[in-house]
Amino acid sequence: MAHPELTLDLTAEDLIRVRFAALKEQNFSLLYASYHPRAPFLEQFPTLNSYREFAVQTLSDLRLYDADVGASRVTPEGVEIICILRFDLGSEVQILYELVLVIPTDLGWRYHSAQKLSTEDYQGEFAALDFVHFDHQSPKIRF
Repeated sequence: MAHPELTLDLTAEDLIRVRFAALKEQNFSLLYASYHPRAPFLEQFPTLNSYREFAVQTLSDLRLYDADVGASRVTPEGVEIICILRFDLGSEVQILYELVLVIPTDLGWRYHSAQKLSTEDYQGEFAALDFVHFDHQSPKIRF
């Protein structure tokens, strides 16, 4: 299924904003289409239907209040982008920080994985969150 939102002219940061909008709208097929073919996520959900079943059961109660894109840096693999998400999943507002890796493909930028930090891992302001906070995190888990 083609998604007109996923165009070749999207920047890496634009792709993340498209993903945030899709999450807010619960457009699970667009989220799925935005993954890089080598994304670890696709090992767990090899088909759109398998992901959609999971998403409907697990993410249908999610309310995304705010999401923002911060600093980015070029890496040998692609581009890493610092992001923040404020959401409610159940009954409590949560904040999650991500260091997202997007990789170029023939179809444009695609989401590969992200290293996550919780508010237990980082207590500062989003504007002050830097790559060093992710670089020094141990263990580094990307998914």
